[in-house]
Amino acid sequence: MQRRQFIMLGLGAGVSLSLGLTLYPVLQSTETSRNDAATLVLDALLPVLLQGALPADAAEQQAALRRSRDAVLQFLPYLPRSQQQQLQQLFLVLQERLGQLALTGHWLSLNELPLNSRLQILTSWRDSYLATLQQAYHGLRELLLGAYYGQPQHWPALQYQPLEFNPYE
Repeated sequence: MQRRQFIMLGLGAGVSLSLGLTLYPVLQSTETSRNDAATLVLDALLPVLLQGALPADAAEQQAALRRSRDAVLQFLPYLPRSQQQQLQQLFLVLQERLGQLALTGHWLSLNELPLNSRLQILTSWRDSYLATLQQAYHGLRELLLGAYYGQPQHWPALQYQPLEFNPYE
């Protein structure tokens, strides 16, 4: 075996092992691990996407973020099955260090990154030439904003008045 073949074999084995370690949790995930991954990612990304819309008080901010996260988790089962699977895979990959490194370029977990870095990650996904990253950005954005603004306590800020339904008219 030549030196070049040995090096290429070592690199190939390393990449294969890394890919296997990253994808194994995605393929063998349980309901608990999927929920934990979703909670971790949502807790990291909600403050970034809702900047400017959150209340000024820190306690109210945390309550609004918690309500929005819970609303997303409750809504996920009502999405089409393919979208559920895609979101769960995204959450699981972002929870794993190597998957997160591949998608974000950062080794630190999303919660450990400053808000500016998280915003830059989302901006890079939005502007990416890869359609998958654009899809991840737009799907997460729509889901998270819908969960936040779908709560009646946020309607006055939008000056939204729900229609009243009178079945007897």
